[in-house]
Amino acid sequence: MPYALIADLGGTNARFALSPIGQCKIQHVQVLPCADYDNLFAALDEYMLRLELTMQDIAVAVLAIAGPVNQPIIRFSNNPWQFSSEQVKDYFGPDKQVALLNDFDANGHSLEVLDSNKLIEVGNHKNTLLDKSAPAWVIGPGTGLGVACVVPQNSGPSLLLPGEGGHVDLPSATEQEDYILTYLRERHHRVSAERVLSGMGLENIYAALTHQQGQEARLSAVEIGAAFQAGDELAKAAMAQFFIYLGRVIGNLILNVESRGGVYIVGGIIPRYWQQFINSDFRSALEDKGRMSSLVSAIPIYIVTEEYPGLLGCANYASYLAKNAGIQGEISDRTTGVEA
Repeated sequence: MPYALIADLGGTNARFALSPIGQCKIQHVQVLPCADYDNLFAALDEYMLRLELTMQDIAVAVLAIAGPVNQPIIRFSNNPWQFSSEQVKDYFGPDKQVALLNDFDANGHSLEVLDSNKLIEVGNHKNTLLDKSAPAWVIGPGTGLGVACVVPQNSGPSLLLPGEGGHVDLPSATEQEDYILTYLRERHHRVSAERVLSGMGLENIYAALTHQQGQEARLSAVEIGAAFQAGDELAKAAMAQFFIYLGRVIGNLILNVESRGGVYIVGGIIPRYWQQFINSDFRSALEDKGRMSSLVSAIPIYIVTEEYPGLLGCANYASYLAKNAGIQGEISDRTTGVEA
């Protein structure tokens, strides 16, 4: 059976998997620490060796990368890997279909095949309207803040609009938010949304709130999360503000593109605390848009609990590459799922 080799490459870990041609299933997921390998190709060699794969087994390769993929040399901010698209194509060979995607573009391509059981609706308001043919947003606070606008197409893969939505200016609507903004501006001059909506951002919020109380304390995001779970009041206040900021930023995205296809929250933070999140003031902050509140409140919001949405998006994109190239698999039904 021919396979698509798919990968989600970050600064810390490289996630590899296979997807059978003709399906959107993720199989044989392996997470390799980037620091253990000199370059991408050494990590690819390791994955191929572990599964006893040869290039004859691979028909398509789709790699999602945490950064711009339209540069002559692709670089990572948190590890020394660098390579060109030509080097990747040379690795797989001229007879293979190869594509490089931005990591949030890959998340966007997952929406078409995402299992509805992997979605938690936030708010479940009766006036929310979902139109799967309409544009959607994918947003993910994690190591940074990723954002992608997804425009479904009548045929072929969805159109992903390029941009850097995580770096828009940070909104401020309360005295506490004014204080946090001033605190961060003194340290960073310009304050983007990512300065509060990321692991680093949670740390910044916590530090600002301790400073507001006349203290100087800084915890890591992991430590803040543990304190939050344990009921620490300052950690609870920091997380509550984190959820509110996400509501404000998503509300602004909806005003820019009326995303009747929904907003999908991915990343490592919100799914971990989803129960507290759905009971937070997130939705109130999202809908706090004055005369436009009715427009924003009609947009459904979902938490994505799929463990590997980036890989799933790569698998979906690979299925289109295979179809366009006339590559046949044993099963033509585009079923979805994750297998060991």
